Amino acid sequence: MLSVFVTLIALTGITIAVVFNTKYKDRKWDIYYPKLAWMRGGMYFSFCWTLSYLTGSMELILNSPVFTAEQWANANWRIYTGCACLFIVLAYSVNWSYFTPVFERKKQWLAAIVFGFLWGSSSGQLFLSVWLLVNMTPLESWWATGVAFLCLAAYQPNWHNIYWDHFIAPEHDTPLTQVIKATTCHIPNLLIWLPHLTIYENYALFVGAQVWACISATLGMRFPAPWDDPSKLNYAMRTDTTPARCTGYRPFGEATTRADYLKDPYTPYYPGWTGPDNDKRNS
Repeated sequence: MLSVFVTLIALTGITIAVVFNTKYKDRKWDIYYPKLAWMRGGMYFSFCWTLSYLTGSMELILNSPVFTAEQWANANWRIYTGCACLFIVLAYSVNWSYFTPVFERKKQWLAAIVFGFLWGSSSGQLFLSVWLLVNMTPLESWWATGVAFLCLAAYQPNWHNIYWDHFIAPEHDTPLTQVIKATTCHIPNLLIWLPHLTIYENYALFVGAQVWACISATLGMRFPAPWDDPSKLNYAMRTDTTPARCTGYRPFGEATTRADYLKDPYTPYYPGWTGPDNDKRNS
């Protein structure tokens, strides 16, 4: 039954890819198109879920307990797991969302939650698949975890900076918030949850943490629904280098100064800023 489910997921991804390359391959990407962003996301999600099945990650998630009675009785497990979950909530639901420009996007609760769930479950299974693949090598468990961390730490910023944040996500950063989120959210996320995975093998909890993080992110950035209108303001600018990388929102390009951010209407730095949800300009 699981193989049928994954086959349908793979076929869905292939269908999206065929439609995309048939109808939209030559569409110039100089403005943010939510429908095309969702289609690109769908291809990525399909790939991650299929990879999860092929590596055995999906079977482990479904057939292993979320946690065992022995773990629940272990104070160390409860403290570590509680702190790890608290970190995810504070890092992504609070910190990540606070430092996220939302421009003029309206809240699309259902669309953001659906996309966030698909994104988090896909990325979580991808991370788990990488961890499992490295653990299939002769490396000792902790060395394998270290290698998995290095692989994911190299993949994550490059994938987002080169592709995801330009072609899938709407603009949601400035140069400073890119640094803030990397150092206070993404890197600690891996440093906390990969060792937890290695010690306790709570596969569903590991993926669930990534689901929470990504739903928090899509709600925080006000991810557009696929039927929303295209927007130049949501388009993420990139460098002229090869490969091109997202710069984050700069009101005046390379000439942007710190003072410009303090008075720009879309960045979270002007006096009195209390977060996007309290910003009357974006309500």
